[in-house]
Amino acid sequence: MKRLNLILTLTSLTVILVTVERFSFTGKIILQPYNFLRLHEVIQMSLIILITAILPFFLLKEVTNNFELLKSKKGTLFAAIFIIGIYFYATGNGAHEIASYIFNTFCNTKKITGAICGSMFFNDYYFGNIVYFLGAYLFTIPLILFEGMNPNKTFKRNDFIILGINGFIYSLTIFAYSGFDRVLVGLFYSLIMTATVITILFTAKIKKLYLPYTLYTAGAYLFGTIASLIIRLH
Repeated sequence: MKRLNLILTLTSLTVILVTVERFSFTGKIILQPYNFLRLHEVIQMSLIILITAILPFFLLKEVTNNFELLKSKKGTLFAAIFIIGIYFYATGNGAHEIASYIFNTFCNTKKITGAICGSMFFNDYYFGNIVYFLGAYLFTIPLILFEGMNPNKTFKRNDFIILGINGFIYSLTIFAYSGFDRVLVGLFYSLIMTATVITILFTAKIKKLYLPYTLYTAGAYLFGTIASLIIRLH
């Protein structure tokens, strides 16, 4: 298996792990003192999101030819944007997870009253998610731009099959937060990311099959976003 597909397969397994954990017993175990968090939030912030922050680092290594492209001024700039993205991604998730726990545990989620519950609602659905999605955007786009600077000509038919399966699995996460979330932040993010990636893909002067990560990202976001729009507009 190509290294890129291996990393994306691990990403798919993480998506499955997120789903299994979310519906597991961890959401019923409240930690002490003061009922400060559920085990669910602790696992999300200390393990699962950590994994999803580390895997892009290995993608960076792959698309930059073992960091060779980072030696140029453009490469250094893209790498800096990538790191900023990882920071915002992790920070946004932390804000979201803690606010989500407090809001859903101690507040009336149907009728928001009081400054504390209003604050937690906003941090959960808006501030936390906006920072999280901004981070995802900022670390994903440099990876795509780096791939354009370092085309991958090694992918064969079977490699693209694995790539497509992984893309479909990832699209389910996009569908989940864009199609069913209480607010439209995830959908707006998906629309912006889809438009950006497809524009980069179709304006590239390189054969599209030489850009497997870009194809993976474009396919996943396009499928997930279209499915979300169908649900939202139904």
